[in-house]
Amino acid sequence: MPAVPSITIQEALTDIEQQFWLDEQALKDISRRFQELFHYGLANHGAEMAMIPTFVTGVPDGTETGTYLALDLGGTNLRVCEINLDGKGGFTMKQEKYKVSDALKRGPAKDLFDYMARSVDTFLTDYGTSSSDDELLMGFTFSFPVEQTAIDKGTLIHWTKGFDCPDAPGKDVVKLLQDALDRKHIKVRVNALVNDTVGALLARGYQTSGALLGAIFGTGTNGAYLEDITKVKKLNLPSGGPSHMVINTEWGGMDDERKVLPVTIFDNYVDRKSIRQRNHVFEKMISGMYLGEVARAVLTHLMDHLVLFKGFSSELFNTMYAFDTAYMSAIEADEEPASSPNCATRKVLIETMKVPAEHVSDEDVETVRKVCRIVGTRAARLSAVAVAAVLDHTGNAQSKSTDDQGANVGVDGSVIEFYPHFEERLREALRILLGEQGEKRVKIGLAKDGSGVGAALGALQAFKQEQSGHRVEI
Repeated sequence: MPAVPSITIQEALTDIEQQFWLDEQALKDISRRFQELFHYGLANHGAEMAMIPTFVTGVPDGTETGTYLALDLGGTNLRVCEINLDGKGGFTMKQEKYKVSDALKRGPAKDLFDYMARSVDTFLTDYGTSSSDDELLMGFTFSFPVEQTAIDKGTLIHWTKGFDCPDAPGKDVVKLLQDALDRKHIKVRVNALVNDTVGALLARGYQTSGALLGAIFGTGTNGAYLEDITKVKKLNLPSGGPSHMVINTEWGGMDDERKVLPVTIFDNYVDRKSIRQRNHVFEKMISGMYLGEVARAVLTHLMDHLVLFKGFSSELFNTMYAFDTAYMSAIEADEEPASSPNCATRKVLIETMKVPAEHVSDEDVETVRKVCRIVGTRAARLSAVAVAAVLDHTGNAQSKSTDDQGANVGVDGSVIEFYPHFEERLREALRILLGEQGEKRVKIGLAKDGSGVGAALGALQAFKQEQSGHRVEI
């Protein structure tokens, strides 16, 4: 005989909605906390929100021309790109990927960097170059933790993502790559070390005549923005240099102390089971890597209260990270009636997650839809707080003049690009935080491929800084 639920599904959903909802006061409290941590991170090394100086002292405006290379090392593949800038905010690109073997990931650093240099050589041999310069400039996207001391200097702190060349930590990765290129007599100079968030900002700036913020809302989340250099207290820079510098906020670590973030029991469960506990809790509420798992935690909670699927589950629903964020996207896009054979939500539950069909009622379908909407909406509203906090902090929240061009934000990532209603919900929260007029000023556009196009633009920006004498180094 089936057990009798102690609460109704409506009561359970109301409770969950209250835990996840961010009202106006909560949004403003989190925004204030953001700005406190901006100031703290700009003044102190080792902050939870690191506010990393990038030594990039400007953003392209779209008039620049030239040919630049990009090398992107981030995981299984190495990518080499050549970007040709047309001076009108547009560009053409050639690119190729090269497989990085497990042996290279764990062997001597020289072998890995020599392979990278060989790949650049192969690319230039196979594709040629449209540049007539004696020396090609290259931006390097190196997606691992580094301590950067100039636009073209960065010491590897430690490896992640399955890489573990034991002799590389503590060494300057730009020098390792340059030495490998020089050994092969390749006329390429690595003049910029760039991360994908900075790349998104530079790419958006080039495409739209300047930008304030580059933001990633994808597998993870992060933002980089243009800061008044006098506010970067921890660098102790002499006066008389450039006026601005791009700061990589590392905002995934915002409020790891949990002073204002409303952490639910479901967030705590996901965090408690994660590899790095009590770390990047903000990111775990927003990013594509975790949203499906937060939703799965809520759905299994409802099963345990006997109000979803009559208390039944499936092996996949009992498996961590098996309920992918992509399934949430499919469910949020589903407008078919719950009883329809074409209902995408029903298909996800029965065909993908293997819940027995006899346990999935129309009410269950609607419940799953509502849970995905609750979790997805909170992610969008928290993302809006990050954007609004940067605008407030930099004095760009409101119009400054009659010919105001607005605040330009370049975004990249699977969540902002593909998750249904994400930008619409983000903008609803921006209206609360910035007012109607403030929200209208925010121009959000895709700045795809921050690690490729963005790295090449990093090389361009580094060249501009050299030419103008605006190189900054510590």
